[in-house]
Amino acid sequence: MPFGPGGFRHVSAVPFLLSGYPGCTRSESFSLEFRGSGFPDAAVTYPKHEEKRSCIRYATLLLPRGFRMPLPKVIPALADLTQDIAGAIPVHLLHDWATGERDLFAAYSVLSSFEIQGTVVSSDTSGLSRMTRERDLLDVLSLISQPKEILHALGREIGGRAIGTWVADNTEMFYPAGLDADTVVDAMGEVQFRIQERLQIRIGMCIHPGRFYEIGGGLYGGDAYQVEYLAEQCAGPGEILLTESAVRSLKTVKSDDLYLKTFPHEDSQEQAYLLRSNRRASGLQEREPLYPHPFPPDFFEILHRFQEPGDVEALKRKIYEQWLRECVVVFLAREREPQEARSLTGLLDDLVINALMDTVIRETMPGTDHIASSGGGIAILTFDHPTDAVDFVRAVHIKLAENGLPVQVGIDAGPVLLFQNSRGPSGIAGDPINIASKLAEDVGRPGCICVTEKAFQRLGDSSEHERFEVTVSGVALKGFILT
Repeated sequence: MPFGPGGFRHVSAVPFLLSGYPGCTRSESFSLEFRGSGFPDAAVTYPKHEEKRSCIRYATLLLPRGFRMPLPKVIPALADLTQDIAGAIPVHLLHDWATGERDLFAAYSVLSSFEIQGTVVSSDTSGLSRMTRERDLLDVLSLISQPKEILHALGREIGGRAIGTWVADNTEMFYPAGLDADTVVDAMGEVQFRIQERLQIRIGMCIHPGRFYEIGGGLYGGDAYQVEYLAEQCAGPGEILLTESAVRSLKTVKSDDLYLKTFPHEDSQEQAYLLRSNRRASGLQEREPLYPHPFPPDFFEILHRFQEPGDVEALKRKIYEQWLRECVVVFLAREREPQEARSLTGLLDDLVINALMDTVIRETMPGTDHIASSGGGIAILTFDHPTDAVDFVRAVHIKLAENGLPVQVGIDAGPVLLFQNSRGPSGIAGDPINIASKLAEDVGRPGCICVTEKAFQRLGDSSEHERFEVTVSGVALKGFILT
């Protein structure tokens, strides 16, 4: 590899996100300085005749002589990673990355066949934590399902397709690069109009065109992170946020229609334009409302009938008799740095480590009866008694630590809807999952177990513990941390 002035190594024609990429800023000298994204002391330059505001440009990367990307710790569980565990993510991709050079050039080579270009619309439901506390679980599931049906139906009408399974209250749709940006914005304006006109619930959304890596039914990369973050953390009820690149793609827009907003984000900030005009596409029909959901068909059919006149309480009883059960919920979340998966190398490291975490969990808990969900660095398991749950966590803590995979754990107990298929549990819903996740991700620390008061009372655990009382997203949490 040739070296340039000052001992820097030149690599030409490598695509980088020059705007909208978390962790980087543009300097006046037409270069980029990378922060926290795996490029220490690196710089990117590009020709002065290039359009500076472009989202993607083929740039020249300057790396210090002898510099290599930081390598993750070698993980023994790699030998046990199979396609069945990897799920929709090609296992060869994970093995190729984990056993290869694992530098930027290898990352682009591995990911190039998964790259797609187009516009992504991400959405998130507003006020879900409050609704969960105030309403029956089935009422909440029905409420958050209704805007998804409108969004999916109108999105399909203009040529979009759903990304992944819409498990929680957020959604994501992809629109091909050839589709006019004004068509997408008008359709999303119509979505918001119909939701506000017909439903009790509100959603916020973000629209962003760019390049994405579609792997295993999900979108990855800097552009994917940006649009999801803005939708989930920044867009308010009924709002449509447009990134700078989305605004530039519009053919018809007035300056008065947009309001630039700035959102603090870690050690930097994000910016997006709030769409203030009432853009519509009133002629769109709702012919394909069925979105990719995680529920059994018969459950979803009953849930959909909540929107029709009739005895809703009878429908609830039917669902609860078939799918409701009392159990102890264990929520495991892998500890990770906030900016871990934003570079190409970090993205691949993240995919490999998540799959290996899944491998260790399935080896520690043979069979599938206890695993309700596992993947993406998160696992949800159910047990009949807190003692069994804690015993499992202590065992998996040891094995994960041996593989350099620290996790944070939360445990709660209560009624949940647990769905089964021929291979075991296929989905789970209920307040104990929300509580256990808050404990793991907001209270937990590696090597410890956060247990709610309700679960602890049934535990009778005599090990060392400390009491905690915190409020997360307006929810008061009390319990004990076991060490």
